[in-house]
Amino acid sequence: MELPLNVLFLCTGNSCRSILGEALANHLGEGRIRARSAGSQPTGQVHPRALAVLERHGVPVDQPASKSMDDLEGERFDVIITVCDAAAGEACPVWLSEAAKVHWGIPDPAGAEGTDEQIDAVFERTYERLRHRLEKLAALDLADIKPLGLVASMQKIHRELGQE
Repeated sequence: MELPLNVLFLCTGNSCRSILGEALANHLGEGRIRARSAGSQPTGQVHPRALAVLERHGVPVDQPASKSMDDLEGERFDVIITVCDAAAGEACPVWLSEAAKVHWGIPDPAGAEGTDEQIDAVFERTYERLRHRLEKLAALDLADIKPLGLVASMQKIHRELGQE
């Protein structure tokens, strides 16, 4: 594949999981991965706790914005990663293109309830789930991998890490 690998993280609201995925992929990919994010029904704002967990871990965030998939129309992506949680009844957005597609279902931390510490723990868990997956993605030989091999590798990463 040609580097950088262009990745799009999709979820419903584009306020937490996809924002975390975008920031982590850009950070961990060290220039070999270029990530963006969008939502099918964007909330219009990035969740402050998503930004806080990135800041706690020293992950730089450019200028995050909750945006619609329509805002990225015409951009080329090598792989689309949906992070919606179908098990929780979320409808995963569909990106119509020939890009490879992978599903990394992760529960949405935006609905977390409890004390501040409990809610922060949910955001931390979401961050860790994405970080572990993206570290493994960044460790792949992205320049030599074929699209089908990339999809298979990314599906394997998700299966191996499960609901860690």
